[in-house]
Amino acid sequence: MFKFRTKEIKRFGVIVGAMAKYGFGSVVTRLHLREKIPLMERILIRLKVLETELSPSKRLRKMFEDLGTTFIKLGQVLSLRRDILPDEYIIELEKLQDMVAPIPIETVKEAVRKELGRPVEELFAAFEERPLAAASIAQVHKAVLKDGREVVLKIQRPEIEELIRIDLDLLGYIARRIVKYIPESRLYDPEGQVEEVKKTILKELNFETEMGHARRFGENFAGSQDVYVPAVMSEFSSRRILTMEMSLGQKMSDIYGEDPLFKKAIAGKLVDSYLKQVFKDGFFHADPHPGNIIVLEDGRICFHDFGMMGYLHPDIRENLADWLLAFLDKDFDAVADVYLRIATFGEGFNRSTFKKDIGNFVEEYYNLPLKEFSFASIMEKAISTGRAHNISVPADFLLLGKAFMTVESMVRELDPEFNLVESIKPYAKALMKNKLSPFRLAKEGVKFLLDMQKVFKEAPKALEVFLNNVKEGKGGELKIKHEKLEDLENRIDRSSNRLAFAIVVASIIIGSSYIAQYRIGPQIWGFSALGIIGYTIAGLLGLRLVWAIIKSGRL
Repeated sequence: MFKFRTKEIKRFGVIVGAMAKYGFGSVVTRLHLREKIPLMERILIRLKVLETELSPSKRLRKMFEDLGTTFIKLGQVLSLRRDILPDEYIIELEKLQDMVAPIPIETVKEAVRKELGRPVEELFAAFEERPLAAASIAQVHKAVLKDGREVVLKIQRPEIEELIRIDLDLLGYIARRIVKYIPESRLYDPEGQVEEVKKTILKELNFETEMGHARRFGENFAGSQDVYVPAVMSEFSSRRILTMEMSLGQKMSDIYGEDPLFKKAIAGKLVDSYLKQVFKDGFFHADPHPGNIIVLEDGRICFHDFGMMGYLHPDIRENLADWLLAFLDKDFDAVADVYLRIATFGEGFNRSTFKKDIGNFVEEYYNLPLKEFSFASIMEKAISTGRAHNISVPADFLLLGKAFMTVESMVRELDPEFNLVESIKPYAKALMKNKLSPFRLAKEGVKFLLDMQKVFKEAPKALEVFLNNVKEGKGGELKIKHEKLEDLENRIDRSSNRLAFAIVVASIIIGSSYIAQYRIGPQIWGFSALGIIGYTIAGLLGLRLVWAIIKSGRL
């Protein structure tokens, strides 16, 4: 049971107030949230002006921005969920802005001293007090090391972790109430979405994780002539401070007006780098907006900000390659089957209807020139088609779709004639070739034989244990799990009660008829009084039974 402390109560009032302000008061009422905050707060919430002139999606986005870091991250996670949210919500949530005022320089310097053990003046030859960027979790400052190397420091805001953890606790509490009071929400897994936000944001709070990401990404592109990854300065980094080599160049958006041949070369390098990340490394930069990618003077692409990264298991990579090749071959059945290998589907799923819809979706791309082929739009269309059939896909697959959408938009801006299919085919075919290579097949064959050896080795012992349990009466129970039969016992009980009730009524009628026929007991106007009483009781009980049956709707 979640127990509110003073800080939680105050923050909870802010959250509920924001929900009321942006027109979600009905949700507050339905979740019984008002009674969880003090009376004075409830009065103030009622006085807040409702901003209901905007669409629900816009109001949700503005509410998340007002509530700050944790809710902005929640919105960013939800913006990936094209499998559960309508497009208008996705579009709005993608606009979420994380803009805050910079923290004072004295606070910054104190944070550096606390984390790195020495004051700024001892650690650096120079330290710029004006930040290069300021966000809700951290802000960035430029500095110069004693040996003359220029670096940038990403410094976490003091107390931001405590505030975020309070918000996460409150979000978890609200999610549990949503599941409890809005049963139809279970399809969208509110608690799972909050858990996803929790994992994402706690990773971002630990800069040592980002440090590991940067190192791994750098190793994957070591020796590359096209991609550069700034070095991490581990001796000047900690859990709340990340120091990396300074890299100078043009933002991707700044080269759109450059020479067409230069832009064409950059577009090719960007796509090749991403296809390598996706199909070869299985580890990709999940936030490749133009501000995180710069072009160095020597023409290399340089990536920044490794807080949000995606992982693709080898099986997903191979399935993705299978799926794209099947799509290019216009093989409807294969496109649907491979997609279902990647995804999971819920109750009421109809495979034949899904395949028909997939066929209609693939048909749209029949006459599309290859240069206009969009990897991201195909993923987006497949996800939205799956959403209509209660199908969900792994979070990293959604992350990949969003990342590639950003990459494609930059590539189209650099080179409108770029043919993405010709770049994808070699990577996809290489994965398929590796999948069918003799060495891979032999390796999988050996693994299969070892697994079978283990099964045969353990089977006699398992059988012996089972037989002994049966002999001792421990293994003779067969457990059957049934679904949608939870009310069977109640229905049988109700039916048997009605049957017994009817038998009693019939017995009273028969008994009363016998008494009346033989004029037993006192007489009233020539009729047996006991018989009349019996008929009256039987009539009332019979009417009661008929009314119960009519009320149940099962006459």
